[in-house]
Amino acid sequence: MRLLRLPWLKITGGGWRLFTWLAFSLCLLMLGSAVLGRDGFLSVWVNRERLAGLRADLGEMERANGRLRREVQSLREDMRAIERIAREELGLVKPGETVYEFIPAEER
Repeated sequence: MRLLRLPWLKITGGGWRLFTWLAFSLCLLMLGSAVLGRDGFLSVWVNRERLAGLRADLGEMERANGRLRREVQSLREDMRAIERIAREELGLVKPGETVYEFIPAEER
């Protein structure tokens, strides 16, 4: 009993077995490519994990960027913030102020 009749394809005897194996091999190759290929299921799964990590990093960077924007705005508008940085980081004092420096006993 023939299931497929193609006039240009004449398969006789054991040819059907060869045709079946070739078709099965082709399907198996296509399935392997769909799973393990460059754009296959495995690649999509790995890239989803990477994307989730990158989105988390982006969220952290956006929060840090917001903090820096607030600090810049504070430095542009608030004189107390500028004075605090001048005193703490640069060691500056106002004219007429006396500076006392306490040295711990371990460094003497």
